[in-house]
Amino acid sequence: MTKYTLKTSLKFKEYLQIVGLWISAFIFYIIMTYSIVDISFFRTEGFNVKDFLVAEITGAFFVGLFMGTNLFLLQEFLYPRFFRNCGILLTTLLRSFLFLISCFIGLLIIIELDKEQLIAIDDLLEMHPDAKWGVSFTFYCLAVHVFITLLQAFKRRLGKSYFKSLLIGNYRVPVVEYRVFMFLDMKCSAAVAEDAGHYNYSLLLQQCFSDLSELLAQYDAEVYQYVGDEAVLTWKVGQGFKREKCTAIFKAFTAGLLEKKEFYQARFGLVPKFKASLNEGMVTVAEIGRVKTEIAYHGDVLTTAARVRDLCSDQKADLLVTHSFFEQLPSLEKKNFSMIQTAVLRGKKKSVPIYKYCP
Repeated sequence: MTKYTLKTSLKFKEYLQIVGLWISAFIFYIIMTYSIVDISFFRTEGFNVKDFLVAEITGAFFVGLFMGTNLFLLQEFLYPRFFRNCGILLTTLLRSFLFLISCFIGLLIIIELDKEQLIAIDDLLEMHPDAKWGVSFTFYCLAVHVFITLLQAFKRRLGKSYFKSLLIGNYRVPVVEYRVFMFLDMKCSAAVAEDAGHYNYSLLLQQCFSDLSELLAQYDAEVYQYVGDEAVLTWKVGQGFKREKCTAIFKAFTAGLLEKKEFYQARFGLVPKFKASLNEGMVTVAEIGRVKTEIAYHGDVLTTAARVRDLCSDQKADLLVTHSFFEQLPSLEKKNFSMIQTAVLRGKKKSVPIYKYCP
């Protein structure tokens, strides 16, 4: 699957999720409405309950499809242009305002199409809405929009995997998993920070990790955490897991930085370079903290990966891997590595074989 095909697939999946949330919200609205309406109302108005529910649910599907499509298009083509530097609260309020305007414009277009008899919106609903219903329904739609916007914002902040785990409480009790970890760190970061200044240095890191984020889905990587100028990536190892992805994402990331060297040189006066280490093994995963909750990994695997990363400068290497990771690689991929030493890492008693990536 190519990069663009994968990106299109992920966008389509996001679109379906947004539409699904809107349809679910309107079905919930119908259920709540039906639950508070006395059965005598249907007899008085001459409605058949079954026909009422079928018509309302059909209407919910089409309205949800309209709202979801509208929101997705706004997120793709309008929101990113105006709300990059705003906080979550201000962004939510401004987006809600634009969303409301776009919905009214869309509604006016639908009404005009209905007048021209190109569509028949009267057939979608058994109960014809009045002004009072319109106001309450508008506020309901705004509430749904705010909920979806905040949900997506927290999902992006935490990451898809961690957000899902926190939501359903997977790690309230510690769990043991087998994972691969990559410690990715900028080369000569102290010198770069001194030359660029702390503000430009922060902008540089933002841009670098933004470029890295574009690759995460393609190589099935998760961001465990960002620490200063370092990113820690992880993969959960299961049946059929391909470790080539772990080395491929590093190659793709460094290649991408070189492709954008003119941009980085013009913007920051340098082309950033990164070093990395890879290790794998058993870790304990647990949800920790009360005031600030997060998913944390504990185990010797992370300590070893960090120590190996520190050897990159001494070995003049861009990528170093441990024996635990190297021995699980396919034979063809192993040819890209050579053993450099068996090192006793700082804080450890046993020596660890280290392999250098040699493309």
